[in-house]
Amino acid sequence: MLVVVTILAVGVTDLIGLTQARLAIQTVRYMQLVWWLAVTVAAALWIRPEGWVGAVAALIAAAWYFIAERMIGPLENDGDTRSAPELFAWSAVGLVVILAGFAWLDITVLSAVVPIGLMWLALAIFLTQSGNRITRAVLLLSGRELGADGQAAGAVPGSRLKGGRVIGPLERIFMMVLAVVGAYHVVAALMAAKGIVRFPEISADAKREDPAQAGTKAEEFLVGSLASWGLAGGAGLLASMLL
Repeated sequence: MLVVVTILAVGVTDLIGLTQARLAIQTVRYMQLVWWLAVTVAAALWIRPEGWVGAVAALIAAAWYFIAERMIGPLENDGDTRSAPELFAWSAVGLVVILAGFAWLDITVLSAVVPIGLMWLALAIFLTQSGNRITRAVLLLSGRELGADGQAAGAVPGSRLKGGRVIGPLERIFMMVLAVVGAYHVVAALMAAKGIVRFPEISADAKREDPAQAGTKAEEFLVGSLASWGLAGGAGLLASMLL
């Protein structure tokens, strides 16, 4: 139950963070604070005897938000509008390690029964915005540069429509479900189709006159795709073990 509640707490926290485009940052943080308190109280009331899992999940979600948000925007630091976001991107690696540890603890020590509906809801929410942020963090750690606005796009770099922010979550959710039901041939077909769709752009990138820039699109595509697929595979593995 610990890992599911933590995944749900982190996923909803990131979804609330999306409202920053329309609401004041202070309002968003109040909303997130209310959510963390709700998770803590709900777990204390309804999860027995591990009522403490809500407080742990809320703490992890709060730490993830306040650390990881620094990698998606410019930082004000003594007149320097940009810090080293890749340092903060390591928080994504830490989050994945923590979730893996919580999964081990849940399965081998706590042996708590997880409601199936809650598990699917938590994983689906986590694979949306949280999945995008983790994929973005992996791209930053691989050496990808930020744009002039201090932002890094999602798993599909350079897209003006930012389609990767929508395609990525849908792709991860589909792959998770397909992996759980054992439809591995469909997963392989989706991977191949994605490569075919991106092939013209990658081929054009390989022909750039600047040798230093040639092939960068292919590298970003591979890194972003593997990170995204890894999240989907991990979610599918977790779901299979909890079912």
